[in-house]
Amino acid sequence: MVEDLNKEIASYEMAQGIDSEALSKIGDWKELFLGLFNIAHDLILILDQEGNIVSINQFGAGLLDYSVDELLGKHFLELIDTNYSSLVSSSITLALKSGSAFFETSLINKFEKLNKFQFSIKTVSDKNRIIGLLGVGKNVTKLRNFENQLNELKPKLIEAERLINLERARSSNQKMMLEELNRMKGEFVSNISHELRTPLASIVGFSETIASDPNMPSEMQQEFNLIILNEGKRLAKLINDVLDLSRMETGRIALNKSRTNISKILYDVMEKNQKIAESKNLIISSDIPPDEIILEADEERLFQAFDAIMNNSIKFTNEGGRIKIILNNLFREVEVVISDTGIGIPEKDLPYIFQKFYRVNRQDSEISGAGIGLVFVKQIVDLHKGLINIQSEPNKGTSVVIKLLKNNRH
Repeated sequence: MVEDLNKEIASYEMAQGIDSEALSKIGDWKELFLGLFNIAHDLILILDQEGNIVSINQFGAGLLDYSVDELLGKHFLELIDTNYSSLVSSSITLALKSGSAFFETSLINKFEKLNKFQFSIKTVSDKNRIIGLLGVGKNVTKLRNFENQLNELKPKLIEAERLINLERARSSNQKMMLEELNRMKGEFVSNISHELRTPLASIVGFSETIASDPNMPSEMQQEFNLIILNEGKRLAKLINDVLDLSRMETGRIALNKSRTNISKILYDVMEKNQKIAESKNLIISSDIPPDEIILEADEERLFQAFDAIMNNSIKFTNEGGRIKIILNNLFREVEVVISDTGIGIPEKDLPYIFQKFYRVNRQDSEISGAGIGLVFVKQIVDLHKGLINIQSEPNKGTSVVIKLLKNNRH
C-alpha cells in the first residue's frame, strides 16, 4: 500500500516539476514524507479496498486513545458512531465514483467517548484501478462544543437583547412621563397661584378700602365684609382640597363610613348650589327616587365629590343652560349621573382628565381651574371602591357617571 502511495507522490512530483535527484541530496524524500505523516496534528489514515486500516499516523491514533498497532487491521466503520454509518458509507461511495469526498462524523475512541471529525478522503489508484483510500480527519470536537454552546446562548442573547430594548423603551417612556409630569406641575403651580391670588386680591383690596375710608357707609362696609368672608371661604376650600388630595394619595385619610342616604346627599348638593346656578340663569332638575337608598359610605366625602362635580357643571355651563341629577337604584349598586349642557371636554383630553395637575386647554374660553377637581373626585370614588366615567362632547355638554355599591344588609 505504501508502494502505491509512493507512485502517487512520484506522479505528483512529475506534474509539479519536482526534481527527485535534488531532493535526494538532502535525504530520502520518502522518509521525509513518512516523517510528516507521523508529525501531522491531524488524523491521517490509509484504507485498503475492504475499508480496513492499513496505515494511521501516531498522532491520529492518539486522538482516539489507541496505539497505532491497535488500529491496524480494524475496519474503518468500527470507529464510526452508528448514527453516522449511513452518511460515511454514502460519502465513501461518492469518493469511489468521483475520486474524493468530504464529510463530518463522530468517531468512538477506546473508552467509548465520541469525538467529532471532519474528513477529506481521496481514492488511491493503480493503473486506473482503485486500490484504497487516503483520508485526513480534523478533530472539530471542541469547535462543535463551542458552536453548541453558542447556539444555546443565542436564544438567551436574543431574549436579553429584547429585555434590554424593553428597558430602553420603558426608560424612554418614564423620561417622557417625568418631563410631562414636570410640565404639568409647572402648569399646576401657575394655575393654583392664579386661583389663590384671585380671592387674596379681593380680600386685600376690600380690606384696604374699608381701612382707608373711616366714613364708609355701614351698608357698603357690610357688603365688603361679606365679599371678604366669601373670598376667604373660597380660599380656605381651595387649600383644603389640595391638602385632602395629597393626604388621599399618600393613604393618610381613612373613610369615616356609616349608613348613609345617598338621596339626601344629592338633595343637599342641589340646595347648596341653587343660588349660584340661579345667578347664571341655570336650571337644575333631578330624577331621584323618593325612598331612602342606603350606602355604607363616608357622607362628608361623598358630599364633597358630588359638590365638586356640580361646581364644574355650573362653572362650564353658559347662561341659560341646564343641569340634571339622576339617581338610578340598581340591583347591587346605585348609579349617579350629573349631566349638563356646558362647553364639554375635547375627545383628546378625556383620557387624561383624572391625572393630577392635568388641565384642559380651552383656547376659546377664559375659564380657569387648578386642575385638581376631578382628581379629587376620583380619589374619593376609588376609596369607596366605586367607578367613575365621563362622557362629553364639545359644545354639547358633559355627563359624569358614578357607580357605588349599596349596603344590602337588613
